[in-house]
Amino acid sequence: MEIGFLDVLITVFSLVILAVPGFIFAKCKMLPEKASEALSVVVLYGCQCALVFTSFQSEFKAEIAVNMLIVAAISAAVHLIMIGIMFLLTAKRELTAKLKCLRYASVFSNCGFMGLPFLQSVFAGTDSLGEILIYGAIILAVFNILNWTFGVYIMTGERSSVSVKKIVLNPVIISLLLGFILFITVRVPIVDVAPEGSVTDKILTKLMDSLGFLSNMVTPLSMIVIGIRLANINVKNLFLDKYAYFSSAAKLILMPLVCILGVAFLPVSIEIKYTVFFLLSMPTAASVTLFAVQFGGDGDSASVMALLSTMLSVITIPLLYLLFGAVVG
Repeated sequence: MEIGFLDVLITVFSLVILAVPGFIFAKCKMLPEKASEALSVVVLYGCQCALVFTSFQSEFKAEIAVNMLIVAAISAAVHLIMIGIMFLLTAKRELTAKLKCLRYASVFSNCGFMGLPFLQSVFAGTDSLGEILIYGAIILAVFNILNWTFGVYIMTGERSSVSVKKIVLNPVIISLLLGFILFITVRVPIVDVAPEGSVTDKILTKLMDSLGFLSNMVTPLSMIVIGIRLANINVKNLFLDKYAYFSSAAKLILMPLVCILGVAFLPVSIEIKYTVFFLLSMPTAASVTLFAVQFGGDGDSASVMALLSTMLSVITIPLLYLLFGAVVG
């Protein structure tokens, strides 16, 4: 399996095009004020959970089960390395609300809203898509665990704010656990469990079709939400905030370089290397704004950091993929 530079470039631009309707609707005042928040809930707790669950609907392979642990370990290691780097780079600065947002924005990727749709698009039609989506679901789970532990701590500076309950009850984590349990126990897709043509077979087929429709909505809805958020940002603030450029450079250049060095020489499959590189090279997570508002950070600066990195990622992802290809071979 080989993904070319042009494939990556076209995929990034095709995702950007999907954000245009949301941008236009918001600019033309055709959407209610809380539209992006409402659509975000649909994506996070409906479509994304369906995608995570259906990712495990494939024939069981022991190699994939082992690789899932490897992906989780690599993903966690890259995040922790980046957290350490950012604390070192900003250690002598005054700990302001804006600096907390910068540290968070430099580490956590938009692997759910943009990463999974990217994987779906760039690997569409390949035999490896199912396996890659499983690894993507694992990285998303690692993101959620670290987000509600280290992410909360970065924003608050208080360990007491970390909530184990929010990790355990996170819908993505629950969907992943359900999907994984079926993956290792049933060992075949649910639609293959019952005899073909039976009532049970028809029910299970329709159920999985419905979940498939939901999972397919992740890509367009996620990008529409990003388009709406872009429309609500002051252009002057977007391009004149030095903190946003700092966080974008760390997130879009430094973190992908850590990924490349982390996976290039490991004896793991190319599917693992692709998944880790692409998902952790995504722009800043949209949750930076939510966390800033919830935990007393600078919400306006957080929004600027997230959206500037999203715009710049159109350039950085394809270019760094060239470097990834050169190093990984």
